[in-house]
This record gives sequence, C-alpha cells and structure tokens, in this order.
Amino acid sequence: MNKSIIALLLLGSTAAFAGNAADEQMNRTAFAGERTRAEVKAELQRLQQDGAISAHSDLAAYLQQPSTVSSRDRADVRAEAIQAARTRVIQESI
Repeated sequence: MNKSIIALLLLGSTAAFAGNAADEQMNRTAFAGERTRAEVKAELQRLQQDGAISAHSDLAAYLQQPSTVSSRDRADVRAEAIQAARTRVIQESI
C-alpha cells in the first residue's frame, strides 16, 4: 500500500515538472526578428503622424529611449568580474 502511494506521488510530481521543463526550453529559444530597429522606429513615426498611435503612448516612449553604449571593453569587464569572483569582492560602483 505504501509503495503504491509513493509511486503515485513520484509519478504525479514528475508530470508536474515536465511542463516546467518545456516552458524553460521555450524561453531559451532565441527570437529572430524580421525587421531592423530602424524599420520599426520608422513605422512608429509614420503611425504617429497618421494619428494611429499617440505620441505619448508607452510604446512610443519605450522605442524613443536612447540606446546605451558602454565606454568599457568587454574583455575589461570580464576580467574585472573574474577578479571580483576570485576575491569575493563586488564593487558598489558597477
């Protein structure tokens, strides 16, 4: 009796976690868009001029944010992260 209950519980928990694994795999799949950022921005501007989208909408505000460009080299940041992991020190200025 106890063995069958344990087997049912294990079977049920396995089925529950199987759905989570499928969701995780789908989240890791890279998204490849068909249009460039410039094309999307141009379409947004056209729709705003036509009055189809308000200039103050959340979408417009999001797409008009300036892009951020780092002044630091990737190799420098990586070396700093490795050193911080070795010494177990994380700087607050990062």
